[in-house]
Amino acid sequence: MTRNLEKSWDELTDLINKSNNILLSTHVNPDGDGLGSEIGFYYHLKNMGKECRIINISPLPEIYECIDPDRVIETYSLDHNKWINQVDMTILFDIGDFKRINEIYPEIKNSKIVLFDHHPLQKDNPYSVIVLDLGSPATGYMVWKYLQYLSAGNYELDTVSANALYAALITDTGSFRYGSTHADAHLMAAHLLDSGVKPYEIHRAIYEQRKLSQVRLMSHVIQALQFSDDKKIAWFIIDSEMLQLSGADLSDIDGFTEFVRTIKGVEVAFMIQQVAESTYRINFRSSGNYTINDVAKVFGGGGHIYAAGARVDGVPIKEIEAQILNQLNKKINNGN
Repeated sequence: MTRNLEKSWDELTDLINKSNNILLSTHVNPDGDGLGSEIGFYYHLKNMGKECRIINISPLPEIYECIDPDRVIETYSLDHNKWINQVDMTILFDIGDFKRINEIYPEIKNSKIVLFDHHPLQKDNPYSVIVLDLGSPATGYMVWKYLQYLSAGNYELDTVSANALYAALITDTGSFRYGSTHADAHLMAAHLLDSGVKPYEIHRAIYEQRKLSQVRLMSHVIQALQFSDDKKIAWFIIDSEMLQLSGADLSDIDGFTEFVRTIKGVEVAFMIQQVAESTYRINFRSSGNYTINDVAKVFGGGGHIYAAGARVDGVPIKEIEAQILNQLNKKINNGN
């Protein structure tokens, strides 16, 4: 733990103590890390007697219902604005870009905004307190470390919080396979298991409950796969017709780019997904030999060194595809 991080934790604690109404949120299309982090923190605040709500811009994906048994996660609507406008403090988890809470952002500008993250920090940001550790394997790990810090290493977790933080840890470390995994991540897992987590129950709910619509969509993706001449780059495009033919929705796409990246010989995989008539989401995954967050930044996005994304509006899909391939081919040819 660095001195700067300890200072941030002290500032966070002070701000929490001074606040009564606290909003927790994470990015659009939330993943296990953002969701698990906010759930784990929610019960900590509730135990302190704080008025606290989790309100996300996107619905809770079905695979993560296992970590929200009390149904504390709410999906944003205009009806929430009256309460949101009264909050003293907002904590954003695993956000990357604060604009990724979409319509919620204009409603929280008058509150103190806290960042809890392990993504690179943007220069122009609205944060009053920044809790940031680029070396952390997951934002959920940072939440766990903070809770340990408050109790000098003896923090007792309820099973619901432990399950949520375990989901955060395994999803962002690839079940402890990614290079960001360090020894302390396993110590965290040990503590969570001691707190009542049953690992297979969480793993099965997240990774072994594929819907038929998702399998059908995957079959279309496999048929649509494209490769560069040297087979180091693999990519696919998901449009509205493909979703319709599969009976799938946007939540069914989770994990597809990572799956394509595992094809032997592929160094970088990317997906272009149509989310509206002229709006596209780009998702990148790298095997670890080439950085791709710098490529995502070209399109106004960002993320981790080897896992990143972006959102593009008003650019023809063929032009997006050509620009991405140009960036990746230059990168691979230059060896970086």
